[in-house]
Amino acid sequence: MSDQDEILSVLLVDDDPHVGNVFELVMNHYHLPLTVMQDAESALSYLQTNSPDVVVMDLFLPGLDGYQALKQIRKNSLAPNAKFIATTAYYTAETEQDAANRGFDGYLPKPVNSNTLVPYILSVAGRG
Repeated sequence: MSDQDEILSVLLVDDDPHVGNVFELVMNHYHLPLTVMQDAESALSYLQTNSPDVVVMDLFLPGLDGYQALKQIRKNSLAPNAKFIATTAYYTAETEQDAANRGFDGYLPKPVNSNTLVPYILSVAGRG
């Protein structure tokens, strides 16, 4: 990241610890703040008082899934300026379009590519 005048903050909502570890390693490398939540309910609570720039959310979470969580976030006007990126390991050819149709701003299939993760997040956030 060349322009660090505005640090980009990221919230990852994923119940897979391996995904959290990959994100932590990559975000630390770029000196980007990362918060990790393992379920949608925790993320909803966090978003009551915090507004990250980007939220990367697994579509298949315990309890509320990513689609249900995004619907509640939008309904309650939480993080109104955040960009939302869907992610999942269980995808079909239609998953990316389905996520866009349901309000996600971007899509990352798993396993995430650590080399392109931050450039992609920056592009979705309008900073890349």
